Amino acid sequence: MLRLYTTCLVIYVVSVLGAADGLFIDGCPIWGCRPSGSFSMYLDVPRKNVSVSWVSDVIMDPIPGVMGCVADSVNIVCQSNGPFKEDKGYVTLNLENGTLYWRDKLLHFPTLPLLDNYGDVTGSDGHRLVHYDADGKTYPIIKCYGLDPMFSMQLVGTTFLLLVGEQGGLVVRLTNAIPVAVIFLNATIQNTNGTFLPISQPVVNGQRFYVLTEFVPEDEMYDASLLNLQRLYAIDVHDRSADIMTIAWFYNFEMEHRPLQRPGQVVYRKDHLAYLRDNINTIQNVLWDYSTGSVYVTLPPPYMMNRARSFWIFLDATDDVKLSFRSDTLQVAHMATFETNTGLSVPSADYVWVASSDGKFLKIGKNGNVSSSFDVSILIGGPLTITSKVTLARDSDDGDDVLLFGATLVTKTQPTNIVLAVLPGTSPVVLWGTAVPDNMVVLGQLTGADGAASRIPDQIIFYAETAGKTARIVSLH
Repeated sequence: MLRLYTTCLVIYVVSVLGAADGLFIDGCPIWGCRPSGSFSMYLDVPRKNVSVSWVSDVIMDPIPGVMGCVADSVNIVCQSNGPFKEDKGYVTLNLENGTLYWRDKLLHFPTLPLLDNYGDVTGSDGHRLVHYDADGKTYPIIKCYGLDPMFSMQLVGTTFLLLVGEQGGLVVRLTNAIPVAVIFLNATIQNTNGTFLPISQPVVNGQRFYVLTEFVPEDEMYDASLLNLQRLYAIDVHDRSADIMTIAWFYNFEMEHRPLQRPGQVVYRKDHLAYLRDNINTIQNVLWDYSTGSVYVTLPPPYMMNRARSFWIFLDATDDVKLSFRSDTLQVAHMATFETNTGLSVPSADYVWVASSDGKFLKIGKNGNVSSSFDVSILIGGPLTITSKVTLARDSDDGDDVLLFGATLVTKTQPTNIVLAVLPGTSPVVLWGTAVPDNMVVLGQLTGADGAASRIPDQIIFYAETAGKTARIVSLH
């Protein structure tokens, strides 16, 4: 069921981040900070005496399915929400004080944009693709049809942009935004036609990307027994005129879990799609680790399935995939590993930090071997829940890992919301935990801005909200 209407008309040129091997990435300018989804960045995190630099003067309504902000040493761009249609695009804030710099009035609940090294912004809500320069100058709007992406924009290699459609369209454009390829992951499973729809943010390895999918029949209603097949795809994007996107390999996760519903129970496709949309960013599903050549996967339960998450590590053998490790007991909700800007000449970390939502961290290698572990609730003397993504920061290639995240402390009175910095060395220690203004909850990804060019301290920037009331952007230094 190929939907050829998934396309965009193009007029402008998009700037990119850098070279394919060892992208020079400033701050955290994309979802996951890097195309690989490593959630890592260079940042001089204060070891003590952290304080609030500013709270944005932009007061927003809470953002549904919020992903947060992107930032570099030039710009801060965040998702926005408000009472009027023009309040639901992006807001760009001044680095020094968090005041409104300019506002995107064209998009409606877009995904996080791609922020290039000049501060230019490229983003989409699936209906329109837009490009702004660092000062907010608008380039001609590109209309999109049938895209409506569930995921943020990704950079593949040095010449391609990737957008993923809600209905399964994988769309590749050149970095001048000219569309060059689109495929749908159509299949027939148990004599039923359908499509493998993405259930994760895609992550990138050079000119290959990985995406976790779930089979959804094309019928408007179907038996629940058809719901339990998930698949990991590796897809290559080629520099050539034909067959630009090809499937390198895929891995089927076992159809071994029984649905909650009785056999023969009818499931409606619209409900299945709504579930995927509502749960897509609740955990981090896929991470590509350059140093080990491995794909780390947190597998969520399929729709209407009675099971917990499982954790998998795969070795990408170029034309095939090899399972390195599987655990049905590790409840991984967050993953981060340090990735250098200098590519293969300076090795990245050969391990990944994984964490459960209650703050248990493991340092895990490509074969599942655990070299160290710690429990943040023990370090701080009480239970907590991690509310944001976990980001790993270093001040240099060979600097110490610092893990940053927002958390809610469970207390006997009112829950307390804080941002934590943990130094997970030989003897893990909490560097600091600072209260969030107005006790707002930190959500989405934490990002960072290098302040050297502006002669200000490096900043940790995040989205925080009071549920059902307001949201602000906060900076720490």
